[in-house]
Amino acid sequence: MTTNVPRALLLILCLTLLQGCYHVRVNTAAYDPSTTYRSETVHTLFWGLVQEDVIASNCDSINVKGLDEVRVTNNFGYSLITVLTLGIWCPTQIEWKCSKPCQREGEL
Repeated sequence: MTTNVPRALLLILCLTLLQGCYHVRVNTAAYDPSTTYRSETVHTLFWGLVQEDVIASNCDSINVKGLDEVRVTNNFGYSLITVLTLGIWCPTQIEWKCSKPCQREGEL
């Protein structure tokens, strides 16, 4: 019985250390961003009933129009919080890059 305890602790330690984060990216077909990543951590509550909106206000200027890439990241800590709260609180990191402005063609 006592030999099983160190093995179980070693297994738990290995499983904890092997945990990682995951990323999901959404790119455009002509991927060519004009900005570096901006990020914001959003919190979803009560299984999605209460959500925060992410406003990429830096992509709404005269020189930049629209998003070029969006990346959603979750790590071990965020997953652990979600599991321990049974999904009541789910933090997630959202990152984005803005696109370059459209090139003007011809003369007006």
